[in-house]
Amino acid sequence: MFCSGFGGYGGFGAASSIGYGGMFLAMGVRMLIFIALIVLAFKLFKNYTNKSNDAMKILNEKFAGGEITQEEYLKRKSVLSQKN
Repeated sequence: MFCSGFGGYGGFGAASSIGYGGMFLAMGVRMLIFIALIVLAFKLFKNYTNKSNDAMKILNEKFAGGEITQEEYLKRKSVLSQKN
């Protein structure tokens, strides 16, 4: 028959040229890339939130250690809170 020369029944389509195993492999690779992008986004977001709290943490430690006065602490804290 004429259609059998073009890859079997129907003649066209991904299943006839690369097989079902190839389709599942391609789908698996895309799924792994998608999951990797999600994990990367979460890690970058976590690093960003940690860095924004570092300045306040250092300020709190200086005040607790007696390195700065309460007036200076409150002034710096207000400046830091305006930046966020």
